[in-house]
Amino acid sequence: MKASDTASLIDPGTLAERRSYWCSRVFAAAWIAYAGFNSCRTLVHWQPVPVHQDTSLSKLADLKVFFSLGYVCGQFVAGWAADQYGARRTLLFGGLISVLATISTAWNSPLMVFCILQIVNGFAQGFGWPAISKLFSLWLPRAEWAVGFAWWSTSYVLGSFLFSALSKGASRIGTLPPVLASLAPALAPACVLLLTTCFFYARTKDLPEDVGLEPINPPGRPPAESSGWKGILGNPTIRLLAVMYFFLKLTRYSLLFWLPLYLLETQRSERSSFALSSLLELAGFLGALIAAYVSERLLGGRRYPVGSTMLFLAAFIFLLHPVVWMLGKIAIGIGIACTGILVWGPDLLMTSVAVLEAVPLEQAGRASGFVDGVGSVGQMISPLVITMFVHSFGWDNLFNLFFFSTLIAASLLAKNWNKSRTDDREDPASGRISEWKAFALHNTISPKRSQN
Repeated sequence: MKASDTASLIDPGTLAERRSYWCSRVFAAAWIAYAGFNSCRTLVHWQPVPVHQDTSLSKLADLKVFFSLGYVCGQFVAGWAADQYGARRTLLFGGLISVLATISTAWNSPLMVFCILQIVNGFAQGFGWPAISKLFSLWLPRAEWAVGFAWWSTSYVLGSFLFSALSKGASRIGTLPPVLASLAPALAPACVLLLTTCFFYARTKDLPEDVGLEPINPPGRPPAESSGWKGILGNPTIRLLAVMYFFLKLTRYSLLFWLPLYLLETQRSERSSFALSSLLELAGFLGALIAAYVSERLLGGRRYPVGSTMLFLAAFIFLLHPVVWMLGKIAIGIGIACTGILVWGPDLLMTSVAVLEAVPLEQAGRASGFVDGVGSVGQMISPLVITMFVHSFGWDNLFNLFFFSTLIAASLLAKNWNKSRTDDREDPASGRISEWKAFALHNTISPKRSQN
């Protein structure tokens, strides 16, 4: 019996409760899964490196490049896999490979082997975002995408901080034998990721139809010639978002890589520099919430004005850097927090909701993987850019780089200032029937379904 036939036999109130239960269940499992992914996000935990130690800085940059290289490749493969095989198996595969890569770093390995493990772990970590994006495109009601993704994004920050603390705490347990104490920093996050990934697989389903529910979002109907990667590459909105994300992610990951080191040089205190740099991520999820609610509640679902305005403001803060840094720690902390808010808000809003609204649901995984994959090229080169600037021009000139890269990203989004959330689906030039019109036609033909 089909899902629609089963749903027609269930009381509408019971059906609504069941749908709400499954949506909440999938959301919670996805939150836990991605928090677990962040526990093994990088095999190189942040360590303050004095700027005069050029060799250490270069090695740390190189290791991050290897991770990002794998991450770029993983995004494209995972995007295809999520559309082809579903989100559950895609995320499970990535999580298990990341667990193995993390465990393998518990033993002292030659540098070449460690670099290979960096690539493997990056590749596996790249399976998280396209899988989650695909899953939410099918399970979260379209009207709740923006707010849903925003609240889900807390898994980025809390997962990273909680499991980093777990890893460090496990290595300091006095009752552990010396051998286990040395292995604990790798084994603890690996065990967490294993548990959260298996939990996700057990608690979710790829489709609402798998549990007897009607599709939550209306299905897209792309023509055959626009399916697959050809449809992604031929979509001008997706291309614009991908280029924009290259510059935005270059800025964001440069800040994540460079800010603790710069603060250590200027503040001369490891504790103070770590606390101030943490504000970038801790305040960041507030930016995701602000962007989502302003876009959804105040602007009727328009994403681009929110994204471009926040990035223009971020560029302005980078321009004010010399003034802010002269006003003391409180001003520096406020400036870092505001930067996190203004960068993270557009980052999540544009790469989640704007991407999904630009393609049919059948291409959600590929579109998410493509945009994040191109953006991750900016992430990949960011450590090298940082090293080059530090050695050639000094730390302070990096603010000029951040200003220009953020300004470019903001200007690209401003090109679509007047675009609404339905423009891509209703554009006659795209060759696609509006998903909303298709859904209305579907319900007109099947009145029994529309009652449910």
